Amino acid sequence: MKIFTFKASDDKGQIVNGKVASSDMEQVHKDVEKRGLKVISITEKTKWQDIFLSFSVKARDRSLLYRQLTTMLKAGVSITQAIEIARQTPNKSLGRVLEEMSLGLQNGFPLSRMMENYPQVFPSIETGVLRAGEATGKMEIVLNELSAEVATSASFTAKIRGAMVYPIVIVCVMIAVIFIVMTKVIPSISQIFEEQNLALPIQTQILIALSRFMTQYWYLIIMGIIFLVAGYKVFMISNTGKKTKSVISINFPVFGTLVREVFYARFNRTFSLLLLAGVPIIESVNILATITTNTIYIDLVLSISKSLEQGLPISSVLKKSKYFPPLMSQLLYVGQQTGDLSGMCDTLAEYYEEEVDNKLKTFTSLLEPFIFIVLGGGVGFVVISILGPIYSLVNAF
Repeated sequence: MKIFTFKASDDKGQIVNGKVASSDMEQVHKDVEKRGLKVISITEKTKWQDIFLSFSVKARDRSLLYRQLTTMLKAGVSITQAIEIARQTPNKSLGRVLEEMSLGLQNGFPLSRMMENYPQVFPSIETGVLRAGEATGKMEIVLNELSAEVATSASFTAKIRGAMVYPIVIVCVMIAVIFIVMTKVIPSISQIFEEQNLALPIQTQILIALSRFMTQYWYLIIMGIIFLVAGYKVFMISNTGKKTKSVISINFPVFGTLVREVFYARFNRTFSLLLLAGVPIIESVNILATITTNTIYIDLVLSISKSLEQGLPISSVLKKSKYFPPLMSQLLYVGQQTGDLSGMCDTLAEYYEEEVDNKLKTFTSLLEPFIFIVLGGGVGFVVISILGPIYSLVNAF
């Protein structure tokens, strides 16, 4: 399904502009002519027009949309009418998307098919869940669960990002202060030392040398940073880079444990939602491979899918891997044997979300004094390097 914009004229020669959802341009031409209009031009909407949708439509907007649709469907409103009503959202970008989705619904396309046209707005997991809800007749239940899941996931992500904001801000401020001191303050003081012909200690000489380099060759520093960033980006695109990053991220001291538990929480939360929506277990596992960019976990999740195809229990891969905890493999096995895998995944998701929350609080509380120690050490080095020669200069008089 594609969205086309057309320009046509009516019997009175007046220009009419509009949008049509269709599979091809020829069908659009026929649809416009059926309205008694003479086609002037037809243009297919390009993908770049939706490139900024991911920035303007947030998780909370989707959560509210799903909740509104649930309420209207329970009241007996058709899905087409519900989307029309939901178009009145304050978010203009989402409103435009819903307008175009409404066109497709009017032409007989299912809601999940329309959502697939906007991957920047609706993640593939949510689209897959909704598709399963349409197939099983559980639209109201699925939309309600989607609303709760998206809200929970957004809150979980916000906690992680919030914990990272403080140290990032502190580091940025540190870099800015160091740059100002090294390029503005130190050159002025070093000039005084040179005029007085003082014998400077080694730490002061190092500080002045760094200051001169930053002042005279600042463009080399900028070029070096650009080169390093570009090199890092290129390396990360390669398979070797992806694997290296994946291994380091989940094995890094302290931080690696946090990364793993974030994945466990998302894995179980998403798995529970997919199973509740009626998505077959093997298809659900294949979808789970898309929730992370970590190549190690992608390979492990795909291995789970292969073991399920062979009739093996879900724990057969998990218990052999050092990257999945025994608790998770055992409980998922119990859930599969008892027929309540979705409920067990939900329990595990809550457990790991709480663990991540506790570790984030601990991580933040430990990181704060570490940052101040580093900051204090840097300030102390500058103070000692500068005040020592100044004290000698004062005594000389």
